[in-house]
Amino acid sequence: MGEALATHLVSKDWFVACVDLQRGPGEALAKSLGPNAHFWEANVADYDSQARVFQEVFDKWGRLDALLANAGIVDRSSIYILNHRGSDV
Repeated sequence: MGEALATHLVSKDWFVACVDLQRGPGEALAKSLGPNAHFWEANVADYDSQARVFQEVFDKWGRLDALLANAGIVDRSSIYILNHRGSDV
């Protein structure tokens, strides 16, 4: 989903910040998108890591217009809590 949106936005002349923990695939994607895309390595589950990237994106392009947060982080602590089944809650 993120790659498709990034590709679309670059085709509309947007600047796109690709952010991920996986440097290799992230850099490859940004390179394939051309000069309007750049990769930053960050842990989106960590506030300080996100804040650093937001500042670096702002420093590079002078603005942040939109954010697509599709990291797919799940709350694994609740996946086996099944007590709610059959209740009205």
